[in-house]
Amino acid sequence: MEVRVQVALLAALSGLIGIIVGRFWDARSESRRWRRDQRMQSYQAVAGEFYRYRDAIRELGCVTRPGPEHDERLAEVSKLRTDWNRSLATLWLHGSERAAACALSVDHQLSKLSTRAREESIPHEQWLAEREPVLTAYDDFVDAIRSDLSLSPLAALRAGAGRRSLGSPASTRTASLETED
Repeated sequence: MEVRVQVALLAALSGLIGIIVGRFWDARSESRRWRRDQRMQSYQAVAGEFYRYRDAIRELGCVTRPGPEHDERLAEVSKLRTDWNRSLATLWLHGSERAAACALSVDHQLSKLSTRAREESIPHEQWLAEREPVLTAYDDFVDAIRSDLSLSPLAALRAGAGRRSLGSPASTRTASLETED
């Protein structure tokens, strides 16, 4: 009878150890998943705010100075700058070192472009060239995000960069990209 008791106790103890190890493993896995989700959300927020902020800067550069429309555009750029900074702060809390460094570079380029748009008009023909440093920094940011998420780089992103400053449509594909499908 003692052997049966020992076997029963050993079975119960094994079951209890299995539950504890399983719970520990689940908690660790869930924590890792939560951190990855937070990281992805911070990346998405920065990406979304980037285009809103950049387009507001473009619109500011298009309006005549001085005047009420200029003042309205300037206020919009200021508001979107706040939203942009909020997104950056979230990225700095959850993002990788490389993504944060690339986002900081994007921020620097956006600040330069914003200062230029505040000080003088930027005609559409000039805008394409003026925005290029911002877009190049943003491409680096996207590469950093994709690397952080263990995704391959986007060849289409870099392939389109040469045509952007020329004003060619981004949908034009190079022959090398057509053969990669």
